[in-house]
Amino acid sequence: MRSIRSFLVEVLLKMTKKKMNVHDFMEERRKINSVPYEVPAKLKQKYNIIKEQSLPVDTYMMKSNSRSDERIVLYLPGGGYVEQPLTWHRHFLNHLTEQLNCTVYAPVYPKAPNYQCTDAIASVLLVYQHILKKAKPENITIMGDSAGGGLALAFAQYLKEQGLPQPKDIILLSPWLDITLSSPEVIAMIDGEPMLNWVMLVEAGKQYAGELPRSHYLVSPIHGEIKNLGKITVFIGTHEFFLPDARKFKEKAARQSVDINYFEYPKMNHVFPVFPIPEAKKALKQIIDIIKS
Repeated sequence: MRSIRSFLVEVLLKMTKKKMNVHDFMEERRKINSVPYEVPAKLKQKYNIIKEQSLPVDTYMMKSNSRSDERIVLYLPGGGYVEQPLTWHRHFLNHLTEQLNCTVYAPVYPKAPNYQCTDAIASVLLVYQHILKKAKPENITIMGDSAGGGLALAFAQYLKEQGLPQPKDIILLSPWLDITLSSPEVIAMIDGEPMLNWVMLVEAGKQYAGELPRSHYLVSPIHGEIKNLGKITVFIGTHEFFLPDARKFKEKAARQSVDINYFEYPKMNHVFPVFPIPEAKKALKQIIDIIKS
């Protein structure tokens, strides 16, 4: 049975769901994304967030208060490829950092409509190469939520294409796997989706893809190679319209005999592991156990 708190969170999400005209929304994002992003001062102080000065990509680090071990998480926040990290990303990463006793790198990768996916991949690559100088691949996890989950998987596929080392784990929280969101199963769930605006996402996807076909693995990693990557883990809720593509991804892995961890939580909303709900605590424990295994 779902928790009362998760139900209340979903009600709040429905009340605050974006309803702006898509053209106005994109123009707003264009203006906002033309200005460098900075973590709010209060969050920096609360979570001891440090900017990594040695990288050309704006990247923020979080370390546990106790002595960190060698584990490093490269975290790619979601936001439909157009929005910058939100406060709840920092809350989640703080819990992850403290309970896993690790170091987290969270790059502010370039966002659409000002930039496209090739810019995002190039930026994440710089951060990953930096991390490889500090840790062995078997001590590295790439994780992302929503659009960041799609980018995390696409980036791992890009690493394979380039012959670069894979991380030990690739953990995807409600990943955006097919940027078109065009399957009949997705369309059937649009009205029930409490958080995401389908029209805005489809337009954001077009802007992010740029000149690439929207079936290209860099923007729709469900179409990419999944063999010989790091161990893939997927968390998904049944109340989000990313669910049908997550299930198709699970089926693809089974057909290709690729062993993945797949956790489908009943009645959970989009990116539920980052919300302050009991189900998120359970998911975080599963994430930590996977990384430590």
